[in-house]
Amino acid sequence: MAISLQPIHETPIPRDTAAMHRASATPNSPNDRRYRECLDNARRVCAAGTVPAMLVVGGPEMAAVRCNEAMAALLNRPRAAIRDESGPALLPGGWPAVAEALRPLYVDESRDGTEGNEAAAARPESVLLHLPTDPPLSLCAAPLLVDGRVVGVLATATLDGAVARMAETMRAEVARTTAARSRFLASASHDLRQPFQAMRLFLDALTTQVEGNARATRTAGMLGNAMTAGEQLLNALLDISTLDAGTVEADMQAVPLDALLQSLAEEFRPQAEEKGLRLRVHLPVRALTRSDPVLLGRIVRNLLANAIRYTQRGGIMLGLRKRDGRWRIEVWDTGFGIPRDKLDVIFDEFHQLTNPARDTTRGLGLGLAIVRRLSVLLNAPVDVQSRSGRGSVFAVTVDRLEEDEAPAAVPAAPAAADAGVPGMALDGMRILVVDDDSMVLSGLLLTLESWGCAFVSASNMREVFAAVDGLEGPPDAILTDLRLPGKVSGFDVIDRVRKLFRTEIPAVVLTGETAPESLLEGQRRGCAFLHKPLHPGDLRRVLEEVRRDGKTAC
Repeated sequence: MAISLQPIHETPIPRDTAAMHRASATPNSPNDRRYRECLDNARRVCAAGTVPAMLVVGGPEMAAVRCNEAMAALLNRPRAAIRDESGPALLPGGWPAVAEALRPLYVDESRDGTEGNEAAAARPESVLLHLPTDPPLSLCAAPLLVDGRVVGVLATATLDGAVARMAETMRAEVARTTAARSRFLASASHDLRQPFQAMRLFLDALTTQVEGNARATRTAGMLGNAMTAGEQLLNALLDISTLDAGTVEADMQAVPLDALLQSLAEEFRPQAEEKGLRLRVHLPVRALTRSDPVLLGRIVRNLLANAIRYTQRGGIMLGLRKRDGRWRIEVWDTGFGIPRDKLDVIFDEFHQLTNPARDTTRGLGLGLAIVRRLSVLLNAPVDVQSRSGRGSVFAVTVDRLEEDEAPAAVPAAPAAADAGVPGMALDGMRILVVDDDSMVLSGLLLTLESWGCAFVSASNMREVFAAVDGLEGPPDAILTDLRLPGKVSGFDVIDRVRKLFRTEIPAVVLTGETAPESLLEGQRRGCAFLHKPLHPGDLRRVLEEVRRDGKTAC
């Protein structure tokens, strides 16, 4: 459809006057005030567009072209958004085809005579322009008329082309942002945990040194509580950020729900009994689902932890029932309950109904935020019902598998280590310790020294060779950080030292990362993994296992 422009009396937009003189082939003179005002109006219309657009002034062969910002960015000609450019200069090599497509629009309705009127009647309302961009862009071009005369053409990206272009740009930006965020999280997950790891190791060594001094021991205990709160907050924030970044992938497999839930109940029973609560379990004989056992276990753990934290008397029940062909995992409590108008906001970050003072010993308000994200990832909806003062029930719904869909044998959940078994002495155990963070390395060495271990240390591969050169035989264990300077990893250290001594030396890898690729690499080498910030007790248990069995559990 032809566009008829009327003049508006505003300050004209600055123009490239040289380009306007080059466009003098139009019927109107550039000196005509009304003509100039109408073109200024057209420029404003073009500049206000949010999709790529351009204003063509003058005849097709030597037209002056003004682009809006979207079109100028697309053509990589930013100056075209603030001044007129000639068509051939704006689209070198591509303008002849554009000019040929525009030619049918340039018919003057003001010409006298039957021939002119018939030609004007035959003029199309618009034409389609194809710009040689990457990817190609289509524009719908319509003539601009003043008193029936053609003064230029306004061309705007077609809806399909603009949407496709924007969709492609958005996909590229999402991919770029996701990749950048993944790199940041991988780095932050390691680097942010390093100082916490060093502090935890120093604290453990300090606690040993002040034994017998009640006041110092009490102070060390308070410091430990503060560090634990910081570690929990850091881990929860990194977990949420990783889930939001979309870098967590679910490992879907057949999961024996009855065994998983029974194991979780045994894990949380001591916590419940410590508060005087009774933890009951109601499970069918056999229940199977398809899910990620680690992530699903994380959901139920958070629900059980919340139930125990916010229940002062009564009990907790972990149950499983069939509903509409699916399994429904339920966690009941007799706690404070949740007002009806708060049932949605409890899944927001840092939202705690009964902790307005932000007491970190009563949780961080991130558990249910993680639950919500994991439920979306696993397609396992979570719902809640509650009555204030009477308690709540949180339910997770998962798919149900039949017996014939289960694997031939489902491994039983590993039994928890018996905390009552006395520890094995580590006196004289020789350990190669590798970490490029001087604080963490110092903390590790202090801790190992307090256990009576003998050790050599290094911060890079060159120092590793120098450290083991003085050993009469292979070390009893290798304790190494995963990320080392340059392109060297802890796996490289393990491989080189094992090759040097020609024996499969037990190895323990310390890492703040959770990438499945790293875990698989470690499993292939028979390594044990300890995630930072680790507790010294966890490290001691692994070293005791090495001394007892001569190997580590993957």
